[in-house]
Amino acid sequence: MFSGKKIRLGVLTLILAIGIILGGCSPHSEHNEKQSSEPIKVVTSTDFYGEVAKAVVGNKGTVSAIINKPSMDPHDYEPTPNVAKEVHGADVVVANGVGYDTWMNKLADGGNDTYIKVGNDLLGKKDGDNPHLWYLPSTMPILANALAKQFAKRQPKNKKYFKNNAEKYIKSLSGINDEIQKIKKMSLKINQKQVYVSEPVFDYAINTLGFKVANKSFEMAVENQSDPAPKTISKMQDGLKKHKVAFFVFNKQVDSKTVNNLMDVAKKNNVPVLPVTETLPANEDYAEWMTNQYRQLAKILH
Repeated sequence: MFSGKKIRLGVLTLILAIGIILGGCSPHSEHNEKQSSEPIKVVTSTDFYGEVAKAVVGNKGTVSAIINKPSMDPHDYEPTPNVAKEVHGADVVVANGVGYDTWMNKLADGGNDTYIKVGNDLLGKKDGDNPHLWYLPSTMPILANALAKQFAKRQPKNKKYFKNNAEKYIKSLSGINDEIQKIKKMSLKINQKQVYVSEPVFDYAINTLGFKVANKSFEMAVENQSDPAPKTISKMQDGLKKHKVAFFVFNKQVDSKTVNNLMDVAKKNNVPVLPVTETLPANEDYAEWMTNQYRQLAKILH
């Protein structure tokens, strides 16, 4: 009475077993397996973001940066067909966002699986905010951790590897924080906390150090490629002569007659002047770049 039922159950069990085996060999499964074993292709808009990606992905992928020379201007960059093809074929694309490298938007929308805009997606910034996010001490650690999670989605078996790489990279930035803390202690003895800048490149760092930009209208005019009002320039000259600011910051990659004249006034009146750059200098990594600038500031404030 039960023998036929046993046979039918046996056949059903066999069919289910075959289905499971075949399911394991399905195209979807093969795709996932292939995806998790193939090197992760990463393209970043700038070399300092590329540095973070390289540190985290390690030997499990490749990274290329589009803006990779100090002389290249991220604002005015025009992608070539080869660059467009490279971005289109990437698994992960990293851009600064907040209106800084807008040329990446059209390229990244072409076909990559993941497009990360550091400012918009990771830092809660919006278009129009100060785009020089790499001068914010928290940016690189946040990006490193975000990339570790993103890479782990593509290669789950290497999750711990990516996480460890991110932690190692973040630890390598500790020297930057050491310099920041030194200047913070120095600032406690400085009565004047206001600072003049040629443009908003170093603003995040200035705020982190406990100082405040006192010539917002001037820096925004320069940032928007317009001429600062004569009244604004006159006020800055007076401020430098009367030592109303702790120091003057200028972007040494930009040659401006107006800024040069203000620098002359600063130097004649013994106001410390700090040169900074918007792009990564040749033969330096991110930690060296930041550390050198903070050390220079500590030196001129001493």
